[in-house]
Amino acid sequence: MANRFEGKSAFITGAAHGIGAATARLIAEEGGKVVAADVDEDGLNALAAEHGGRIVAARCDVLQPGDIAAGVATCVEAFGGVDIVFSNAGASGPSSRVESVEDADLDRMMHLHLRAAIAAIRASVPHMRARGGGSIVLTTSVSGMRQGYAPVLYSLSKGALIQLAQIAAVELAGDMIRVNCVCPGFVPTAIFARSMGFAEKTSEKFARRLDDPAKAAQPLPRACTPQDIAEAVAYLSSDAGSFVTGQNLVVDGGLSLTPGSGDSRAVYAPIISALGLDPEEIEPGPAVWSKLGLGKAKN
Repeated sequence: MANRFEGKSAFITGAAHGIGAATARLIAEEGGKVVAADVDEDGLNALAAEHGGRIVAARCDVLQPGDIAAGVATCVEAFGGVDIVFSNAGASGPSSRVESVEDADLDRMMHLHLRAAIAAIRASVPHMRARGGGSIVLTTSVSGMRQGYAPVLYSLSKGALIQLAQIAAVELAGDMIRVNCVCPGFVPTAIFARSMGFAEKTSEKFARRLDDPAKAAQPLPRACTPQDIAEAVAYLSSDAGSFVTGQNLVVDGGLSLTPGSGDSRAVYAPIISALGLDPEEIEPGPAVWSKLGLGKAKN
């Protein structure tokens, strides 16, 4: 399997850190070439420098459809085509309850996840069709499968991606273009920390300290890593997954098999406590924090 991506080229969004960076490294190390796209140019340049021409950095704001199209075009120009697209960029969004959702927040989250994925599909399909097929992978979440794991708008937009993959898989099957989702559970990245309501400055601290507390968060007693998700994306994108399409591959250590909670904040209470973090650093902090004995809610 050391060269399973030899002769393949990939376009990956959200590639400067975390899951996207781990996937870019894996594909490059196994013979492929990657256009790594993100708004963090410093992170992209550091990633590209590790792999001497196998990874090309491309600044890309996925809220701008033109940036996504330009990133795919860069892949075609640099490597002669595009075989793999991993639409991975995302953010946790606000932690509003349903009755207080703002239209602007709803639009932004759907744009960031759903519209960006559609833009990536739209830009890449003609090139994949010309090459006789390809693989498109979307990052979803256990929160897109059931309530209680993340903020409302994040969950809604991730659920929409699961449906998008099924629809696109059927529509594009005749062109030998496969469309699947990879579905992480708890992964120690900054986006996971922010989905819990941590302030930006606390997110990296949280990510570095998640391993031990996460042992109690799901049946498998260790934390998920970005590499775990990268391996799943690699399977879906390689010849090993050539007969897999329209699927939501769950990589969560069994988290989604355990009883859910009516409030996503309650899910994380044991992790907060085990980390020994100050709950006053958590924002915006709905009233549930007080009910959990984790400090006063912030308005």
